[in-house]
Amino acid sequence: MNRREAIQRVAILMGGTVIGASLFLEGCQRSASKDIEMLFDPKSIDFLGDLAEAILPKTTTPGAKEAGVGSEIPVIVRDCYKLEEQQVFLTGTAGIDERAKKEFGRNFQQLDKKDQTAFVDILDKEAQDYDEKKAANELPHFFTLFKQLTLLTFFSSKLGATEVFRYVKIPGKYNGDFPYQKGDHAWAT
Repeated sequence: MNRREAIQRVAILMGGTVIGASLFLEGCQRSASKDIEMLFDPKSIDFLGDLAEAILPKTTTPGAKEAGVGSEIPVIVRDCYKLEEQQVFLTGTAGIDERAKKEFGRNFQQLDKKDQTAFVDILDKEAQDYDEKKAANELPHFFTLFKQLTLLTFFSSKLGATEVFRYVKIPGKYNGDFPYQKGDHAWAT
């Protein structure tokens, strides 16, 4: 595999998922939503961390919760999302426990890891189906927004960049033909 192929594959795998269209095109703009402040209480941060952990669990690398994803997501939603997108996000996350009770008989955080993963798979499938059928001007499914934010904040965190990707602390000259072996981690810098 050459460098060009590696970059194309990484872009395909992460680019469309990590960078939400609104984040990429709109940039950061402050909105007037007061409801979003409820995401900043410790209970909500813990809940968002647990939901993100079901997407990116701890294995041989750190998980989303360990990387502090739960506390970063509300900041991005508040500072960068349009009011309509904030409402989609808030409504969707507020309904998680109700959906989990309907599917599994308990709140999301009370589920064991296997059931949390199964529940996230249900939400992911639902989001994919919704996003495939929606018109271009419609807002995305809330779980699509949440998954994008989880990946963005995790891979932008210190743990994601240094323990999941390869990281060189000392900047050096550009080398466009750096050796890459199949199975190696991608570079963070």
